[in-house]
Amino acid sequence: MISAKRFLFLIPAVAALVWFSSGAVPAHSHTGHDHGSGLSITLPDVLAQVDGRDIPKSSIMPMLVKNVERYKERGMALSPQQQKVAAKKLLEEEIHRSLLLEKAKVLGVSITDQQVDEKVNSIKSTFKSDDLFKKQLKLRNLTMDQYRAKLRDDLLMDAVLEKELSGKINIPESAILDYFQKNKDNLSKPEKRKASVILIKVDPQSGSAGALKAREKLEDILSQLKSGKDFATMAKIYSEDSLASRGGDLGWFTQGGHMFAPFREQAFKLGKGEVSGIFKTGHGLQILKVTDVEKGFQATPENSRDTIRKILLEQELKKQTRPYLESLKQEANVKIYF
Repeated sequence: MISAKRFLFLIPAVAALVWFSSGAVPAHSHTGHDHGSGLSITLPDVLAQVDGRDIPKSSIMPMLVKNVERYKERGMALSPQQQKVAAKKLLEEEIHRSLLLEKAKVLGVSITDQQVDEKVNSIKSTFKSDDLFKKQLKLRNLTMDQYRAKLRDDLLMDAVLEKELSGKINIPESAILDYFQKNKDNLSKPEKRKASVILIKVDPQSGSAGALKAREKLEDILSQLKSGKDFATMAKIYSEDSLASRGGDLGWFTQGGHMFAPFREQAFKLGKGEVSGIFKTGHGLQILKVTDVEKGFQATPENSRDTIRKILLEQELKKQTRPYLESLKQEANVKIYF
């Protein structure tokens, strides 16, 4: 499946060319009046017809107004002629959408509720919480039912492109090997660690007595951790660095990354859930816990073949989508009214 990220969190492939109004509200929810919109052009209520199906002004107005306002905010107000060009571009995309959705009916392509559910769940998983996901829908004046309807249309359009074009595309082995040689570093994935730390500072003026006091404090913390105390809670209580309020969380890092070297060295000696012994840094005495591990992946031509084939297929599909859409348009009865 080709895919390209736009606002609606994940809009399938055709969005790259059928650049479907990101966040546009359905036709019935916007009257399409130009008054107060910042537009200096007037558009007819019906912009075009595709095989007798109306494309109303309201289908492009939200995105058109948004684009005009964005340019104005940047000090580059669009002239009436530029606004008209922008409107025609959005209309072209709506025409392509209409053609693809009609083609889906002709081909008997359908999308099940389960497929829509899977897509919604996949998109939701990219958000930290359901509340953030719902907030994005609200910002675009979309209900969940409207959003699901959009996704269903997107999946239908993708399915049409794949059915019509994918079977005609051949990806030779030589192209796969060439892509691997040029991109093998990007195809590989280094192992990652997520860790948290607790710091007890050592006053340089206190000498060995101060160092011993800090060590004893850390040993007591270690003893409490071994008895079941939570590392993040202990960090918030005892740690003496700026990460204390976050439970000592260092976030994710790789062995070859920019993380503080002593932390990397400790983290990559431990497994998930393990706590280090006491170690010294320029900041004082510390202990570290590995809170999560993400395994790495060393790419080879063999284990990357399917991934590369998919990438090359998507690239070729993208090249062929525009001519295919234009051929649909030539076959249809399209009337444009501005």
